[in-house]
Amino acid sequence: MEELREKYKDRDVEFFVVYSKEPHAGERRYFKKYTQHTSYEHKLGYAKELVEQFGMKVPVLVDDIDETVVHAYGRMPNMVYIIDKEGKIAYKSDWTEQPRIDLMLDELLAEQGVAVA
Repeated sequence: MEELREKYKDRDVEFFVVYSKEPHAGERRYFKKYTQHTSYEHKLGYAKELVEQFGMKVPVLVDDIDETVVHAYGRMPNMVYIIDKEGKIAYKSDWTEQPRIDLMLDELLAEQGVAVA
């Protein structure tokens, strides 16, 4: 997402990450220290750690403790939605794939008459 954000920053494209839940809480060595959230503050702490650990520049929005966003948009942990200027879903995927997102953004911008590099 960081590379895509940098590529499209001057072309009226905004990126957001929605942090909703820990999909692998307690699993294997990498996730053992992470448990499912017990409060919003707990969830917010994990989100802050994510931003710091990866030096994220893309704004991270934190879903509420009841996972309202997850229930509205899907339970997959790496879903992608591209929303056009009219607020309509132009693309949806159950998995984040940078080349595919890049292609879809280029196509959408071309359709909207925005110059594509």
